[in-house]
Amino acid sequence: EKSTSVTCHICGKVMASNRRHRGLYVCSCGWRTQADINGALNIYERAYQVSPMKGSSGRVARPAVVSYLLGWHGVAEPKREGKPLRASVLGCLSIY
Repeated sequence: EKSTSVTCHICGKVMASNRRHRGLYVCSCGWRTQADINGALNIYERAYQVSPMKGSSGRVARPAVVSYLLGWHGVAEPKREGKPLRASVLGCLSIY
């Protein structure tokens, strides 16, 4: 996709200099991420007219541990008060 790797996903500023070196994207608005992630987010937003990052504070209300042992669709909650991890299978993982 044209310009996706040099366009800031958060503010929309298009500057080739934002891509500092292979693998790092830094914008004056404060957005800093892996360059391919920035490009992928821009492509996702163009395709679906929604961004998984915009409007998010980045805070997680209830963190979960995703274990590779559970497979792609498994989520294990952190151990609490000596209780073992409880695993549940989800249809898909969502960032919302």
